[in-house]
Amino acid sequence: MKLLVRVVLVVVVTVVGITAQQPPHTAAPLAVRVATRARAVRQGEVVLVTVTPSRDAAVVEGGAFATPIQFWRSGERAWQGLVAVPLDTETGRRDLVVRATTADNMTTLARVEMQVARAKFPERRLTVDERFVDPPESEVNRILAEAKRLDGLFAAIRPGRLWTGAWRMPVPGTATSSFGRQTILNGVTRGRHQGADFRAGVGTSIQAPNAGEVVLADDLYFSGNTVVLDHGAGLYSLFAHLSKTNVRLGSRVARGDVLGEVGATGRVTGPHLHWAVRLQNTSVDPLSLVEAVATVDREAAPPRQPAP
Repeated sequence: MKLLVRVVLVVVVTVVGITAQQPPHTAAPLAVRVATRARAVRQGEVVLVTVTPSRDAAVVEGGAFATPIQFWRSGERAWQGLVAVPLDTETGRRDLVVRATTADNMTTLARVEMQVARAKFPERRLTVDERFVDPPESEVNRILAEAKRLDGLFAAIRPGRLWTGAWRMPVPGTATSSFGRQTILNGVTRGRHQGADFRAGVGTSIQAPNAGEVVLADDLYFSGNTVVLDHGAGLYSLFAHLSKTNVRLGSRVARGDVLGEVGATGRVTGPHLHWAVRLQNTSVDPLSLVEAVATVDREAAPPRQPAP
């Protein structure tokens, strides 16, 4: 597996909290350690946030880019969550805000500054069947209904996550078309590429990159035979252009389960797999997700000091 140049940015901040309720005089002040990890903090990337309070927290919440972060417990005291950097966000300073609250209502508010760098997205020029550039009138209602259906799926946030551990690539090989590229179809400028494409022969098995529930398995106008997995906590994967689908709506899959086979259905120039990821209804680079979550579920609270 060949990823882009590995760049891991880690920022750690420790903050002493402000109590919302006066604790017993023997209680130590609440502090919180916030660490962010990412391949790079730029448009379209995923950032892993690890929060470790000095005391066990009953609730950890926060937000970035005007979007809430869905945190989960990870380790003895640690909590983790994922942040999506939107494609259209401005470069420069952006704040990540985290609030931890203990069972006795002691609260700490931490604010971490992130510097968003500018991502470089080249153009890609493709020649496809004209009906996928200027669809016939008879297909317009279908296209609009499918777009509305997908929007509704991605906007729904299932409490808790269904996935654990590291993510895997859905097919062997490397991505052949980078996320975020400006797409020009038959000479007409369209939107940015919302996923990663993998060149593979028809019939190549597509494996679930992590656990989830099948919330769509259907033939769509632009993406052809399509499978969408809900991984929980606002994280979704979409797999497009399949020749064959092996899963049904509502079924649960584990990492490595076969979802279907690579094909060339829908708007394509040849056989390949298109893998797209939505996090909190924001398109992100699937490769950045694989990189950012490499340490998920392996983060631990600071080691206890041995007894004297």
